[in-house]
Amino acid sequence: MPTLLESFSCCYGRVDRCDGAEDSREGFLLLPADKDFLGRPSAAVSGLPRTPLLEDPGMVETVRLAEALLPGGQMTHEQCEWCTVHNVRRYFQGRGGNPAAAAAILAQALSWRQEYRAVLSGEREPVWQTDLRVLARGDDGAPKIYGCFRHNVPATAANTQHIFDHMAAVLETASRSHRHGATNADNIMDCHGFRMADNLNPAPMFQLMKMANQPYRDGLRTAILVDAPSSFYMLWRAAQPFLSEKTKSKIRFVSHDEAVALIASTSGAKAAAMVQRIMAENRSAEGCTSHRLPSEVRDDDDTPSSASEPQRSLTRTLSRKLSRALSGMHAVYQHSTVTSRFCCCRRRRPDDMDVQQYKFDKFHVN
Repeated sequence: MPTLLESFSCCYGRVDRCDGAEDSREGFLLLPADKDFLGRPSAAVSGLPRTPLLEDPGMVETVRLAEALLPGGQMTHEQCEWCTVHNVRRYFQGRGGNPAAAAAILAQALSWRQEYRAVLSGEREPVWQTDLRVLARGDDGAPKIYGCFRHNVPATAANTQHIFDHMAAVLETASRSHRHGATNADNIMDCHGFRMADNLNPAPMFQLMKMANQPYRDGLRTAILVDAPSSFYMLWRAAQPFLSEKTKSKIRFVSHDEAVALIASTSGAKAAAMVQRIMAENRSAEGCTSHRLPSEVRDDDDTPSSASEPQRSLTRTLSRKLSRALSGMHAVYQHSTVTSRFCCCRRRRPDDMDVQQYKFDKFHVN
């Protein structure tokens, strides 16, 4: 019986690709976008026409060159599955149609996805660190990623990789949550509760920029920074040199009310109301105490019949309701007089939170 990964298939018109799968047309890439997450024809799931083969010679060359740059010079099944028309086109067009230049950044993205394969596939659950999650989806089909600095934790040697895993799971979920032709997401960074002392380690910031530049290239529509204090601008000045002009043009510094108005104008009243409610809760004495990670967007929340099985699977696997808790914080904080000195009245000590343990189920075939 073939394994789950063996159900994925792709080829470049060569008989030695992916267990002998062969496309009858030399030089064309058989995209696994023709199949759902479990290798079944997409038409059987969504009722939509099967995705055509990748026929642009420049894009085919981009994939071929990218594969040669990978360790061993060969893609895994999962890397093949990710090379859809939409994904390859982002890199090809992003480098002005230059296959060699596009292949270099595509290979970096594929290597990153292999490094985080267990998290992206749902095989391993992240140790959740903050409240960062997909909070809503707008009427325009664009997901809203939200995180509040009130729930931020300092990056240490013990938890930095957990922070990276958390961010990867959320961005992957957002990339699978698009609807109505949307291709990117809005990232809402609520700066309420920001403390410079908690953000002295730049590793999470650099890792987030790496994710945005390579594996989730062009996945950002707007970055909305809400109520940023003057101390935040020190972090901003440190990050600016590493951002392209295109990325910097997408960043908006706004007030709480301006953020709600901006979201309403681009994505509708429902998404704006959701963001407004959570921001209000995070400014209360108790704060927002319940989260679904990595996404608050449910399968039946304005989800058309063409919703992808990868999104359903990832959400079923990773989404677990946390009651008054964000697991992983205890690894960073311990109840002590030192901790008490640094916890302001707006910030609850992690020791005051009840951590709920839950089982993490792997993907399964329905």
